[in-house]
Amino acid sequence: MKRLISVIFLFISLSAFANQDSLVVHSILQQANTTDNTDSVNYYVEQAIQYATKHQYLDGVLDAAKIKGNQFAKNGQLEESIQFYLKLLSDYHFDKKQLSTAYNQIGIYHVYMGHYDSTEYYFLKALHIRQLLNDSVGVGASLNNLGNVTMSKGDYDKAVAYFINALKMREQLNDSAGIASTTNNLGLIFYKRRIFDEAIYYYRKALSINQAQNDLHKEVLILNNLGNIYDEMNQLDSSEYYYTRSIQKSEEVGDARLLAISLGNMGVTQHKKQNFKEAKRYLHKALKIRIDSEDIEGQSILYNNFAAVYVDLKKLDSAAYFFNKSLILSQQIDNKEIIRDNYLGLSKVYEQQHLYEKAITAYQNYSSIKDSILNEITHQQIEEIQAKYETEKKEKEIAEQKSKISEHELKVKQKNYLLFGMMVFILFILIIGVIIYNQQKLKQKRLIEANILKEKIAKEKLHHQLHDERLKISNTLNENIGSQLTYIISSIDNMNHLLKLTDEKIINKLRDVSNFTKSTITQLRDTIWALNKDEISFDDLKGRLYNFMETAKLAQDQIDFSFHVQLTNQFILNSIQGVSLYRIVQEALNNAIKYSAATKVELRIVETEKEIQLIVADDGIGFKLSDIILGNGLENMKNRAKTIGGEFILESAPEKGTIIIVQLNKDTLNVV
Repeated sequence: MKRLISVIFLFISLSAFANQDSLVVHSILQQANTTDNTDSVNYYVEQAIQYATKHQYLDGVLDAAKIKGNQFAKNGQLEESIQFYLKLLSDYHFDKKQLSTAYNQIGIYHVYMGHYDSTEYYFLKALHIRQLLNDSVGVGASLNNLGNVTMSKGDYDKAVAYFINALKMREQLNDSAGIASTTNNLGLIFYKRRIFDEAIYYYRKALSINQAQNDLHKEVLILNNLGNIYDEMNQLDSSEYYYTRSIQKSEEVGDARLLAISLGNMGVTQHKKQNFKEAKRYLHKALKIRIDSEDIEGQSILYNNFAAVYVDLKKLDSAAYFFNKSLILSQQIDNKEIIRDNYLGLSKVYEQQHLYEKAITAYQNYSSIKDSILNEITHQQIEEIQAKYETEKKEKEIAEQKSKISEHELKVKQKNYLLFGMMVFILFILIIGVIIYNQQKLKQKRLIEANILKEKIAKEKLHHQLHDERLKISNTLNENIGSQLTYIISSIDNMNHLLKLTDEKIINKLRDVSNFTKSTITQLRDTIWALNKDEISFDDLKGRLYNFMETAKLAQDQIDFSFHVQLTNQFILNSIQGVSLYRIVQEALNNAIKYSAATKVELRIVETEKEIQLIVADDGIGFKLSDIILGNGLENMKNRAKTIGGEFILESAPEKGTIIIVQLNKDTLNVV
C-alpha cells in the first residue's frame, strides 16, 4: 500500500512540474504577444527558449520558435525563418510528433515564399511522421495542407486526391469543422476548373455543415459562392435564389460588409436579367452601406456597376457620369483593375456619343493601365519597402527599447541580488552612456546605409521587371497550354467511356496519345518551374527529385527506391544547371525502371572535397559497355552534363547493375 501511494505521489509531482514549466513558458510568451516591437519580441522569445531548454520542455521550445519564426516572416525575412527552424532541428532532439510540427511550420514559410516544391516536400515529411504515429487529426490536417499547395501549383488532379483523402479521414473522426473546410476547398478547386456540378455539390455539403453549426458568417460566404457559380452558368434564377438567401442571412448576422457584398451581387444578376429597376434598387442599397462604412473600393465597384446598367439603358450621359465617379474613387486607392475597367467603359461610351477625341484618350489610358498591371511591384518589393520602413523605425526606437530592457533587468536583479543593487545602478548609467555614444555613430551610418539602399532598390527594380516577364510567360503556359492538354486527356478518357471502343488498335492509340499528353504536361511544369527562378537551391532541387521518386514508388511498388543526401554546404544553381541536373536524374531513373529489371534503385547526392556528385545506381541486369552504342537517352544525359560543365560517367557490367554519375566542380557553384 505504501508503495502504491509513493508511485501516485511521484506521478502527481512530475505532472505538477510539467504544468509549472508550461505555465512559465506561456507567461513569458504572452508578454511577447503583447508587443509589436521586434527587439522586445526577440528578448521574450529567447527567455522562453532558455527556460524551456533548461527544463527539457521541448514543446515550449517549439511554441517560442513559432513566435520568432512568424516575427521574421512579418519583417519580410522568410529565409531567416526557415534557417532558424533548421538550426533548431540540428540543436535539439525532438520526438516524432514535435518533428512533424516543425516540418509543417517550415512548409508554411516556403508557401509564403512561393517555393511550392519545397513546401510539398516538408508537408510530406510531416504527413509520413503523423501516419507512423497514427495521428489521425494530424494526418487529416497534412492532407488538407498538401491539397492547398498542389492546387496553388496548378496540379488540380493531385490536389483533388489529397482533399478526398483528407475528407475521408475527417469524416471518420466526425470532425465537423475539418469536413467543412475540406469540402469548401473541393468546391473551390472544381470552381477553378469550371466543373460547376462538382463545385456545387461540395459547396452545398459545406453549407449544410455550417448551417448545423450555426456559423452564419461562413454560410453567407458559401451562399454567395453558389450564387456566383450559377451566375457564370447563366442560370440566373438559381443565382437570384442564393443571393436572396445570402441577403437574409447577412441581415440576421448584422454584418454590414457581408450584406453589401450580397446586395451588390444581386444587383449584377438583376442587370443580367434586364431587370434594370431592380438592379438599381439593389445597387443603391449596397452603395449606401459602402458610403456609411467609408469603403472607397466598394463604392468604386458599385459606381462602375451603375454605369454598366445605364449603358444598356442607352443613357450615355449617366453612364459617363458614373464611370467618371468610379474612376475618381479608384484612383484615390490606386486600384488599377477598376481604373482599367472604367477607362475601357468610358472609351466605348464616348465612341457612341461621337466624342472621338475623348474616346481615343480614354482607350490610350486603358491600354497604359492594363500594361502597368503586368509590371505591378511584386511581393518581394513590398517586403523590401516594409523592411526599409521597419529599419528606420527601429533606429528611432533603439535607444528607448534598450533603456526599457535595461530597466527590466535592473528590477529583476534588485529583487534577487539586493546586495549588488548599487553596482547594477552604476552599470545602468554606463549603458545609457554607451547608448548615447552609439546614437552618434548611428547618425553617421544612416547616410551611408541610405545610399547603399538606393542602389539596391535600383538593382531590384531591374530584377523584378525580368521576373515579371518570366511570370507572365509561365502563367500563359500554365493557364492556356496546360489547361488545353488537360482537356485533351479528359476528352480521351470520355471517348473511351462513352464510345465503349472494342478495337484494340484504336484503344492502344488513344492510350498512347493520353500518356504522351501527360508526359508533355509534366515537361511543361518542369519548364515553368525553371522559368520562374533565377536561382535554384539544392534544397529546391532535392524537393523536386524527392517528389519524382515518390511518384515512381506509387507506379513501381516492386522496386525499392532510396534517396540519400550528404551535403555539408548549401549550393545555389542557375536555372539551366538546375533543370539539366533534374532531367539527367529523371532520364537515369526512367532507364533503370524500364530496362534494368532492378529490385533496388538508389539516388545519392554527395559532396566531396572538390565536387558535387549525383549518383543513380541499380542492382539490375547491367550490360557490357563495349557492346553497346549510346542511345538518345544516354547521349542526351551526356550532352546535358557537358552543357553545364559537368562530367558524365557510366559504369556497368552484366549482372552487376548500372551506375550513372554526374560530377560538378564546386568552384562553378555559388555557396550560401
